[in-house]
Amino acid sequence: MLDGHVICVLGPIDVRSPAGVHHVGGVCARRLLGALVVSARHAVPVDQLTEVVWGGRPPPTGCETLQSHVSRLRRLLGAETIVMVDHAYLLDVEVDDVDALRFERLVDEAVAHRCEPEAARSLSHEALGLWRGMPFGDLADEEPFRLEALRLDQLRLAAMELRIEADIALGRAELVVGALEGAVEEFPYREHLWYLLIDALAAEGRRVEALRACDRLRGLLGEVGLVAGDELRHREDRIAGLPGAG
Repeated sequence: MLDGHVICVLGPIDVRSPAGVHHVGGVCARRLLGALVVSARHAVPVDQLTEVVWGGRPPPTGCETLQSHVSRLRRLLGAETIVMVDHAYLLDVEVDDVDALRFERLVDEAVAHRCEPEAARSLSHEALGLWRGMPFGDLADEEPFRLEALRLDQLRLAAMELRIEADIALGRAELVVGALEGAVEEFPYREHLWYLLIDALAAEGRRVEALRACDRLRGLLGEVGLVAGDELRHREDRIAGLPGAG
């Protein structure tokens, strides 16, 4: 453990402790810590780190300067946190030492408890609470952070869906309809969000709106050459058969 410190990358890169936020420093230091986090508990060759830290244009003294950055991070995180392995550095952390690793653990646990709505909601809510912005902050569009930021953002959407599923299962559909209506506008081709919206509207007795959402999803799928499958048809049949439907 990092003695109460947590490396945070679900937003701007920094280190947090009970005493407050510890800013990592300049962009080179943030790139170094971010690269070590992306490969946490795996050794990253020095040559690869120098490429990342200086954006593909390392100075002639890159290896020596990298050592200086590593020394400063060790002073912040602890001497044993960044380990030299052959000609590589390894970030030696536990899952709860890095917010992104903890986030993934909580999402995995929420998936495992999907059939227990209270537990799934609690776990997914805790996971989402770790987010402060775009992963890696101002480095999100740089390599090697771009793909990892996108992967984490997809997991964030999955966690949001898990929490909404649990809310619907717990009879709280009225609390999530507004968020879902915004989400399907932002991510119009994410089918599962549409299914959750349809389910929430149906649970609230808003059958006409639920069927309109089915039509909208079918139209969106048709625009990209896809045909709605059984999952959508089953929902339409179920909604049409609800008492009072006409």
